[in-house]
Amino acid sequence: MRSLAASTVLAAALSGLGISAAGAQARVPTIDIANTCKIAAEVTVSLTGGGSQNDLEICMKGESDARDQMIKNWSTFEASDRAGCMQPNAYLPSYIEWLTCFEMNKQVREMRARGQVTQDVLPKDRNGYYILPTVPGFASGKTYY
Repeated sequence: MRSLAASTVLAAALSGLGISAAGAQARVPTIDIANTCKIAAEVTVSLTGGGSQNDLEICMKGESDARDQMIKNWSTFEASDRAGCMQPNAYLPSYIEWLTCFEMNKQVREMRARGQVTQDVLPKDRNGYYILPTVPGFASGKTYY
């Protein structure tokens, strides 16, 4: 649980941006992180043969912290990122995944602005479609969309 002091600091920071904590919080979908973490812990146990109650607690704290960070930085996220990154009805939705998506998209935009992402990695055909590398067992030189 978040302390009263941390909640007060968060509210003050959001207020300085012209956003109420309740306003930002209302925009961040509420997901069942207990279910997401429980299933993730079960998968870890099935894959590794081990696990602990600590795994669940670590996951819950990470998800809670990511949600708090999303609320704090809500006004800095692009509307297109919100629409593309936040999928509350996806299988095992995760605030950590959403926050990571926001951060990655921001980094790409910044790199493009600095001219660091200027050329395509894959060649394009005359119609502008990417030409994927040849994979053994598949049609050679075929363009995929």
